[in-house]
Amino acid sequence: MLKGAVLYAKDLEKLKAFYLAIGGRLTDGIDGEFAAISNDDTELVILQAPQKIAAQIPIEDPPVVRSATPLKPIVCITSIADVLEKLPRVGGRPVPGSKQWKFRQCFVQDIVDAEGNVVQLWQPE
Repeated sequence: MLKGAVLYAKDLEKLKAFYLAIGGRLTDGIDGEFAAISNDDTELVILQAPQKIAAQIPIEDPPVVRSATPLKPIVCITSIADVLEKLPRVGGRPVPGSKQWKFRQCFVQDIVDAEGNVVQLWQPE
């Protein structure tokens, strides 16, 4: 049912680098405006938030986990271990205190992207 998602970014280039590093490929974009990152059947469109709004969004280092949201994107990957190894280089990390678990024939791990958004990694068994 869900074809993809739209994510507004304070820093488009930072989030683009993050999502490319965890396994997507750039399929479209305009520098400074948006980046479309896809895998086989899903697309994430990252839009640069208007500067007036972006200037009001504090991003700490490391980013505060934005867990108070009713939606958590799922990214299907081939190796959670490989992604976890890349996270520090692209501003991400596992959700503090989280552990990998199994759900519906997948290994699952919650991570935090470069702006604090929680993303769930799914690796088929």
